[in-house]
Parts: sequence; C-alpha cells; structure tokens
Amino acid sequence: MRNKTSLVGGSALGVMLALGLGVSAQAQDTTTTWKGAPQFANDSLTFKVRGRVYEDVVYQDVDRTGTGVDFKAWNTRLRTARLGVEGTWNSQWAYKAEFSVSSGGGTTQWEDLTLEYKPTEFSSIVVGNFKTVSLEDITSSRYNTMMERGPFNDFINAGRVMNLQYKMNGLNWTAAVAVSGDSLNNADVATNVATGSKETFGYNGRFTYAPIVTDDTTVHLGVWGRYRDRGDQANFTYQVRNNTNYGARYVSSGAVGVHDKTIGLEAVVLHKQFSVQSEYARITADRTGTASDVDLDAFYVTGSFFLTGETRRYEAAKGEFNRTRILSPLTAGGIGAWEAALRYDSVDLTDLKGVATAGKYTAWTAGLNWYPHPYVRFQANYTKSTNDNPTLATGVNRELNDVDVDTFQMRAQFDF
Repeated sequence: MRNKTSLVGGSALGVMLALGLGVSAQAQDTTTTWKGAPQFANDSLTFKVRGRVYEDVVYQDVDRTGTGVDFKAWNTRLRTARLGVEGTWNSQWAYKAEFSVSSGGGTTQWEDLTLEYKPTEFSSIVVGNFKTVSLEDITSSRYNTMMERGPFNDFINAGRVMNLQYKMNGLNWTAAVAVSGDSLNNADVATNVATGSKETFGYNGRFTYAPIVTDDTTVHLGVWGRYRDRGDQANFTYQVRNNTNYGARYVSSGAVGVHDKTIGLEAVVLHKQFSVQSEYARITADRTGTASDVDLDAFYVTGSFFLTGETRRYEAAKGEFNRTRILSPLTAGGIGAWEAALRYDSVDLTDLKGVATAGKYTAWTAGLNWYPHPYVRFQANYTKSTNDNPTLATGVNRELNDVDVDTFQMRAQFDF
C-alpha cells in the first residue's frame, strides 16, 4: 500500500486539530498540563505534540571465514527522529499520527497512524498503521532494555502494517484479534501484470495474562499467532542483523515464503529491580511449487538489574512495558537510574536446505543504561555474534560462509 499523502500532511493534521481546539475553547477554558511535553485540554478534547530523537555511534569488526573480505567500520548516525501528534475527542475517540526521519539518505516514513474507538471501558476498535504482536515489538523502543529489539524482531518481521483490530482487556489480561494488509509505507502492487494486484493479507491474535502482580513481583505470560499470504507481492524473506540496525545481514533465507504461519510465546518475571524477559517464535513457511514447507525458529532471553533500585514498569491491563519511574533523577539532585543488562539470541534457519546463507545466528549482548531522568537515556551495547552458515560447495575451491561480528554501539536519546 503506497502512502498517497505527503508527510507534510502530518503538519496539516496538527494545524487542523489545533484550530479545532481553539474553536472548542470558546465554550470551555483550555488547560495545559505537562506530560513530557505540553498537553492542551478543553473538556474531553486533548491535543499533544510528541516525538523522539536517537543519535548513535557504531563500531563493527567483521571477520569472515573463507574468501570473504574482513573489515572494520564505524559511523555516527541518526537512528531515528520522529514527530507527531496525539489526542482525544472524548472518552471514546482517540488518534495518533507520527512520522520519522532516519539515516540512509534521510528516509522518511509513517510510524503509528491510528484512529481508536472505545465502545466500553475495557474494549476498543483500532484502525491504522501499527504493530499487533510480540511483547518486545509492541513495547516502545523508548522502554525496551537494549538499544535494538534484536534479531528476533528482524526474523518475525512484525512491523507496522495496516490493521483493523478489536481489543479487550481486564485488570491483568488482554486479548486482541486483527486483520491486516501491507505497510502504509510500501508501494501499491502493480496493476499491469497478468498475475493480479493483491497486496499481502493476513490475520493475527495475541493473548496475555499476568497471574502475579504485586508490589515486588510480576509475572507476564503471552501467546500470539499470525497467518500471512504474500498475495502478488514479493515472497517473504527471513533474515537477521547482528543485534544492531547498522551493517549487513549474513544469515538469510532469501525470498522463499508464499504463505506462513507463526506462533509466538512470551514470558517475563520481574522481582524488585531484577527483570528476565524471553520470547520464542516458530515460523512455518510454505514455499512455491513442490518445495517442502520449512520450520524456522528464534528465541531470546534478556536479563537486567537496576543498580539504583528501580523496577521496570509493566502494565498488566495493556500487556506491555511503559516508562520507568526514576527514583532519584538528576534534575532533583540525584544520580539518575543505572541499569545493567545481558541478552542471548538464537535464530535457526537450517531447516531450509540448499541456501548458502540459511544458517544459524547466535549472539551475546551486554548493555549499560543511564537514565538522568525519565525522558533521557544514554545506552552502550557490546554484541559478540556468530553467523554459522552451511558449506554447499566441496573440494579445494569450497567457500565457507561463516561470519563473526563484534559490534559496539552507543546512543543518546530523548523523547517528549
């Protein structure tokens, strides 16, 4: 699906909403509160500008086995800069519109672009461009522990697409189902071809439950499933980066999936300042012609510890994490929050035979985060990753496709 409106339309939307707020203000007094940025309210009508900036420094050391070229690289880069608006018309209707600019030619694209209707306090209908599955994927990158969501997120490829979703929740559970299309940022499927012009179509669902929620301890359990049909678009590719948004991918299936089914499992245990989070996913990919189906697997485990006593803030009624409350922010004369983290990743594509890059990815990542106050974070991650790929050729001229990658990266981020 192609974005048919300029990103300037986001600014126009903000102007129109602000004008609407001004008109309403004739009947009610407008109040201003601080929620990371000024939020204007007039009765049940609210309006707020939102955004974030991530600036990165990345160093990478790539060591190839065989005839590949070894190299070292480093770059300073804009990971993302986002600007958007959000608000409500009353207790039942809400909206969000956000676009981003990132490194790589100053690429711009829509992020969340949603309209939500809440018929009851515990149910909602959402339409727009947004994410629907995987705990780490739907939790904002502002609140995830590591700098990047990691190869698990790359593997499941569950980014923002157009969805129509129905959600329900209780105090400690959530349930959601959705039908989905393609990303709003992708081009329309060509209409001048004999095969047709159908974009990717799918459906998905997610259920979460928190059996334990106390002041000291929280347990989160989740399961989700997804079905996708590529339509007349390109085959699905299953691939991973080296726990960074920077650099090349060395483990990849190539474009092989015509349809696929994914099942995902989530688990989190929080105890005071300790946190352990893990997810597992299996993708069964259907291939063209007589090629057999393949089962592809991935999982990660992340552990973290707040040296200064904070606890990751989990919201059981949403099934996701929110902003950590800093006990002693720098702005109040304190030292901020310090968090140490360790992560293990594994992605296995070896069930796909005959593809030189369909191997196994494993990695360890160590991280250190400093939060001077809740809206600013400095991060450092070091990843040692191994890309073990199959050797297809034989004899003296065989090429080994393994690649070892060491990555050190740092980030300065703020949001509002």
